[in-house]
Amino acid sequence: MKGYSAEWQTRNQSLFYLFGFIVFLTGFIKNTVLLSLTGLVFITIAYLSKWYVLHMIRSLTIENTDHSLRLSIGDSGDLVIAFVNPSRLPFFNLSGRIVTDPLITFRNDGDKGNEQSYQFALTLPARKKILVHCPVKALERGIARVRSFELTCADPFHVFSCSIHFNELLKSRLIVYPNPETAYNFTREAPQNIGSEQVFRSLFQDFSSPAGTRDYVSSDPFRHIHWKASARVGRLQTKTYEHVSRQNWTFLFLNASSHLSNKRSDDFERRISAAAWLTQYAQKHQIDFSLYCNTKTIGRSILGIDPDHGGQHLRSAWEMLAFMQKWQIKTPIQQAMSIIDKKLNGPRVLIIADLDQLDQAHMFLSKWLKDGHLIFKLIPAGKSYRLERIEHKGGVAIV
Repeated sequence: MKGYSAEWQTRNQSLFYLFGFIVFLTGFIKNTVLLSLTGLVFITIAYLSKWYVLHMIRSLTIENTDHSLRLSIGDSGDLVIAFVNPSRLPFFNLSGRIVTDPLITFRNDGDKGNEQSYQFALTLPARKKILVHCPVKALERGIARVRSFELTCADPFHVFSCSIHFNELLKSRLIVYPNPETAYNFTREAPQNIGSEQVFRSLFQDFSSPAGTRDYVSSDPFRHIHWKASARVGRLQTKTYEHVSRQNWTFLFLNASSHLSNKRSDDFERRISAAAWLTQYAQKHQIDFSLYCNTKTIGRSILGIDPDHGGQHLRSAWEMLAFMQKWQIKTPIQQAMSIIDKKLNGPRVLIIADLDQLDQAHMFLSKWLKDGHLIFKLIPAGKSYRLERIEHKGGVAIV
């Protein structure tokens, strides 16, 4: 990491130079070797102290790699910073201070109050690497970064010191996942696509996985007749195959831009928690799911992850849920829904996790219902949320 010198502490060095010069001059005038040598020692210490600190600043390396820490609300962990000393000299009297976003606290010992800064001190042996563990505790959902990082270097005698501020952020982030909260009334018949999961009922069959035979009917394809079984029982038998399918869920967060800077909404937080539970349910049951929101990012009009399943996909979804905030810059809802519409290949279950401008969404909701998608929306139900189906009536989506 590259930084810049913010403050030089030279007062002690100046005093050493002054005292050493006076003692040396006194010894020279009085022809006293001991006083002269004492003065030279002080002058040498003053000079070497600055040289040592400058050497420390030029040699010290801080590894700025992404060691992101992932926590749930209330969990504790360690933010790790790696210091490397490639020099042959040990580095003494290194101290630092870091400041983070208020989503986490450095007080994880049960004390009341929040502390967004952490101070540490270390000694770095020659040609060694030291890891500094900063204990943190997650307070709120979101993604926190180290916003300020300061380092103070001093010589062993504290004659000369320098404070360094770094002009780049640490790549490591503190990702605080939402706490999943149960969403009720979600067990509905879902549209199915061809896939590989065996199910009791499905329109699709895996012709590479025979399941048995049954009596032949006139609508069965001729190529599915099982001739050996037919000869054995004396009547035509048809091969049967495993029924397979793959469900596909799509979660949508569509909001207008909020001008309430950094103000959290309890309703939005609970919707995030319900979506986290539903994605966790989908992952456990091998259901493909995708997630989209109309938050703008650099080079993209919407933020999202495409359909997939598995543990890594769930982690990506929860990281996205941790990132989303009401006050982020938004793409207009109709423009975002137009982009999402192009991604909906095949029948899906669409779950509207949040939509604060229904009048802008009716056109696409009606289109999606005509296309064969099932659409649900999250609505409050006491202290929890439940899924309610959006119906289609007279060519209009009834929300």
